[in-house]
Amino acid sequence: MRKLRIIFLNRRILLIAAVLIIAILALPVILFIEISTSDTFTDPKSGVIVIDPGHGGIDGGTSRDGVLEKEINLDIAKKLKSILMERGYKIIMTREEDVSLESLDNSRKSRHLRDLTARANIINNSNAQLFLSIHVNCNIKKPATDGAIVFFCKKYEQNRTLALCIQRVLNNMVVDGKKRNVHDPVQAKYYVLNYTNIPGVIVETGFISNEEERQKLAKGTFRQELAKSIAKGIEQYLDESSKVSTPAS
Repeated sequence: MRKLRIIFLNRRILLIAAVLIIAILALPVILFIEISTSDTFTDPKSGVIVIDPGHGGIDGGTSRDGVLEKEINLDIAKKLKSILMERGYKIIMTREEDVSLESLDNSRKSRHLRDLTARANIINNSNAQLFLSIHVNCNIKKPATDGAIVFFCKKYEQNRTLALCIQRVLNNMVVDGKKRNVHDPVQAKYYVLNYTNIPGVIVETGFISNEEERQKLAKGTFRQELAKSIAKGIEQYLDESSKVSTPAS
């Protein structure tokens, strides 16, 4: 009986060893699949673009002297939607009214995270070619700072290219005969950028903390020019197959 028990244990050991060897051999393949799919985007050529006006409802975003970010974001987004639709693109808006989106998601305890998750879900379910999240910047410590800044994450190479295209056009805007402050696009780790599966950027259209720029952001004419510039950058991104140069600082 002892001899039979020893043979049984050896078979178990051999079986476990075989399973471990197979798992070790398969691990590089699994890792390769995860890596190769996580940083690759296949453009569906759908003609769909998602526009995400930041904040809304209870979340007003940043504000100064009665000027609210959420209102500026929505107005620029609507103007951008009209421009792009006229050019034949299909537009999905995460919101078209003064509302927050936390009621669309119940996976998070934080109201803020529910709102962001709902936006990411809309983007991920859109079959879009790209998305843009529209915001207004603020720098209380440096109120002289102005201009637009485009944020992107490194998940897809297309994110950087899209950011460069839009940033370049925004840098070249001339307002009241004056050229805007020039910025480079900035790599960042914002929620909407990290948890979306299509290329996209956050466009901070101007600084509400800058008195001169705040007055401009309050005007519909300036918002229209911002929307036109963003649309131009989008079309350059979609038209260009090669990488664009980084805007000069």
